[in-house]
Amino acid sequence: MKIVKKEIFFTLFFLSLIKASLFAQVGFTRITPLYPTQNQISLNGTWKFKYIPSVSVGMYSLFYSDDFDVSKWDNIKVPGHWELQGFAEPTYKSVNEGTGLYKTNFSLPPTLKNKQIFIRFEGVLYAYEVFINGKEVGNWNSSFNAASFNISNFVRFDRKNTLAVKVSTRSKCYLFDISDCWALSGIFRDVVLFSTTDMIIDDYTVQTFLNDDQSAIAKLTIKLRNLKNLPIENCSLKAVLRSPEGKIIYEKFIETKLAENYIKMPVAEPEFWSAETPALYSLELSLIVNGQEQQKINQKVGVREISIDHTVFKLNGKAIKLRGVDYHDLVPITGRTLSRQQILNDLLLMKKANINFLRTSHYPPDRRRLDLCDSLGIYVVCEVPISFGSGNLKDSTFQNILLQRANATLLRDKNHPSIILWSIGNENPLTPICEVTGKFVKQADPTRPICYPQIGTYFNENKAIIPDFVDVYTPHYENAEWVKNFAKETNRPVILTEYAHGLGLSFGNLADIWQQMFRNKSFTGGAVWDFQDQGILQKADKPVDTSKLTYDVWIDSLNYYKTTLDGADGMVYADRTPQVDYWQLRKVYAPVQIIESELPVTWGKNELKFSVYNQYDFTNLNTLSGEWKLYRNQNIYLQGTIAINCEPHDTITCSLPVELTENRENSVFLLQFEFREAGKNKIYEHTIKLSTPAQFEKIKESIRKDLTSGLWEVDKKENTTSIQTKDFQIRIDKKNLKINLTTQKKKAPIICSGIYARTGRALKMADVTVRDKIDPDKGDCFWEPYLLKTNQVNSFIENAIEKEYRISAKETFIRGEKYLNQKIEGEIQYSIESTGKLKINYCLSPKNANGVFPEAGVSFILPTSISYFHWLGDGPFASYPDKFQLDNFGFHALHKNDINFNGNRSNVEIAVFTDKLGNGIAVVANKANISVELKENQIVVSHNSLVSGLGNKKTIPSQINWAKDVSEIKGEFEIIPLQAGCWPATLKELFGYPMSFPKPFKPFYYSYDTSH
Repeated sequence: MKIVKKEIFFTLFFLSLIKASLFAQVGFTRITPLYPTQNQISLNGTWKFKYIPSVSVGMYSLFYSDDFDVSKWDNIKVPGHWELQGFAEPTYKSVNEGTGLYKTNFSLPPTLKNKQIFIRFEGVLYAYEVFINGKEVGNWNSSFNAASFNISNFVRFDRKNTLAVKVSTRSKCYLFDISDCWALSGIFRDVVLFSTTDMIIDDYTVQTFLNDDQSAIAKLTIKLRNLKNLPIENCSLKAVLRSPEGKIIYEKFIETKLAENYIKMPVAEPEFWSAETPALYSLELSLIVNGQEQQKINQKVGVREISIDHTVFKLNGKAIKLRGVDYHDLVPITGRTLSRQQILNDLLLMKKANINFLRTSHYPPDRRRLDLCDSLGIYVVCEVPISFGSGNLKDSTFQNILLQRANATLLRDKNHPSIILWSIGNENPLTPICEVTGKFVKQADPTRPICYPQIGTYFNENKAIIPDFVDVYTPHYENAEWVKNFAKETNRPVILTEYAHGLGLSFGNLADIWQQMFRNKSFTGGAVWDFQDQGILQKADKPVDTSKLTYDVWIDSLNYYKTTLDGADGMVYADRTPQVDYWQLRKVYAPVQIIESELPVTWGKNELKFSVYNQYDFTNLNTLSGEWKLYRNQNIYLQGTIAINCEPHDTITCSLPVELTENRENSVFLLQFEFREAGKNKIYEHTIKLSTPAQFEKIKESIRKDLTSGLWEVDKKENTTSIQTKDFQIRIDKKNLKINLTTQKKKAPIICSGIYARTGRALKMADVTVRDKIDPDKGDCFWEPYLLKTNQVNSFIENAIEKEYRISAKETFIRGEKYLNQKIEGEIQYSIESTGKLKINYCLSPKNANGVFPEAGVSFILPTSISYFHWLGDGPFASYPDKFQLDNFGFHALHKNDINFNGNRSNVEIAVFTDKLGNGIAVVANKANISVELKENQIVVSHNSLVSGLGNKKTIPSQINWAKDVSEIKGEFEIIPLQAGCWPATLKELFGYPMSFPKPFKPFYYSYDTSH
């Protein structure tokens, strides 16, 4: 049989099944779309439970019987997971073989006699059978699709009813429900009882369409059913549509004897639904039998239309850009069992990060999430749960399973305006049964496009591997260059449903990829992987060893969020503490974007011109509240408000007049912008550095002039040279070039360290995955140790010139015992002035070097007494060649115990390291890369000549320094010793004195993004 014939056969076969309904004569499994709000009885609570680590239940085979004693069984919370309640060990990506036996009792009020009684399970992992009063009612095996069972013929009213549920982790299709996450088990969503009359609204569909004159039509399809299989008689339907303000705009009453009914509701001047204006109409739908209202449904309706114009994805006739994240239903303590408040908090956190698009991964989410996306304004791609278990997709006996899951997904979720796209699985092989499933979804809901998210190439030997009937291309993990090139070739819209994988704090090239998507009309946007770490709360048997790398996040020495190497890829941690990547995403996704980061100015009047573009799809930027503040150093110099009139997806030039009336050569002027949505939190901040001619050269010269010079003495011995100035002493060990810098008032050292050659950085979890990707066999492409001590001093020349003492040392640094032939060689020059200022100039060259230099330069180590890092440069977060857009130039400060302390800072002019009294050093450089990291409670300070990018999860960064290609590592900087109360006047004016000392932000005891 040809594939085409198979497709036709399977599709027609399943459509006939739908027309015949899914009912059985007595008990049936029903994937009804309705979730009644009337006559509900929640069965959530504490049930009796028995866990069996097998699919065979043995002696418990009759557990569902009325008289089977379970009084000595354990208690379990429903909804919940048995792994998170101590009955089995949780596993990631694969689930243990096991069976859970559940039992509880319930009573029914007499008022429900002669009603149809249903029990509804919102979600059960993985397959389950339901028994009422010792009799089997039905079964279901699609974990994330809700199912209802008619138990009218099984319940009793004279005494309590017994409910028993047998849950198994093994079924024919359980692999579809494991996903790339924790494979947890059990009844994890709500269980409710509800009742109906014999005649019901069996299903209804709301679809909205736009007319050419911008009016709209809401089309309502209603299917009636008599549950006793009797004719539909004496029935009428009433539909009332209210505006978002509550005004009735349409009312219709029809009498019917038909199973399927249609109502068209005109909307003359619609308020269109979008993520920016989530206007919701209210539909009241009533079923009236024999003059009595039997059923009432309240449905929120969003008036909106999705269309595709060649390669452009449109909503309400306008192109949109999806600024998205992927998301798992998961919280640390209760797993996939979430409260409405937890769901709401997550969505609000997304909105604050300028996210407008949510991809459900990889299953239909908790239904309350979709309700909230409708009201908050978040676009959704909802996924039919057929991900993973790829081998099953080549087996034609799974066709009905796929179609059943697709049907269940659409039945529950089709009326949500927030859903703009159906995803048919995730990264599945595109087999014939997958294609049939996609065609079924298109036929069942022609108002929304479909897609098949795929990883890898979209073309094979110049032939598209995505069929023509698929509306949208959804590739994964392509880079910016690919986006740019594919935009020229595509014949349909493109959405990167996964991109910029944020393992640990890797999140490189996010901005590059996003900017290419925003610029190209064929790219609708995408979703980064993913929103939160997939961490669950666990307790260790022994305290964590903080000297070793961890893949988890530790609350204290014993309790931790277990994330594993695969699950530590969120924008926020498992407890929803935002990471750097959250703020990075917020900045890149912000609706308002200012392009310039530096503008030249002169003393007097200036007309500052800068470019702004609008990433909204429907909203002018003039709806935002804008403020600007001009700072001189760290004090406000001028301030005002700003309104930007810029249409969606447009770019304009803005002008702002400022006057610099004081000619203060030692001043830094920073123009800071903040924008807020009306009555809401800030959505964007940006700083423009205003540069006066030769500004920083003059500032640094002023600092040098502030230094006090005086008499100095040199004490030369065989192994050491000591230079004694008025306030400081610098002693250099000639054998290993160790520097000891102390003040005269306080003998404790400010620096007591060698000058190390630096070839890397302290590795974090994300670095380890990059290392293993580059060199999977040896895993030693990164140099260890990365701080190289001097192995040999080849020459040592010293002499005094006026008020300066110069030392030039030619040194050799060997990679290690395994690599004796791999070296760093070169010269380091030390110039010491009578003021105590130490200038270091280095020029090093790798010899026979292999591997990678994540960072390269020179380093020194500060004593434990130094705890604070203040700097003038980019910040406050670490920056790298592929991850820097979040940082602004300015004055920043961190405590060494801050979770965001470690990392490279770029464009640094001055860095100050002190204790709380103000003793320490200032490092003066020129747009330098200054890296800091905490090692054994000491700050390692590095001047980086080279810095590699971070890349994405398990990918090699596009900006990388291969050791064999590096010819030299060179740079220069100055170290100025500082004594409390005796700072140079210019430094005081710049940084303020006494300084403000920040408290460390340390939300965790120890975590995977802490380097060692």
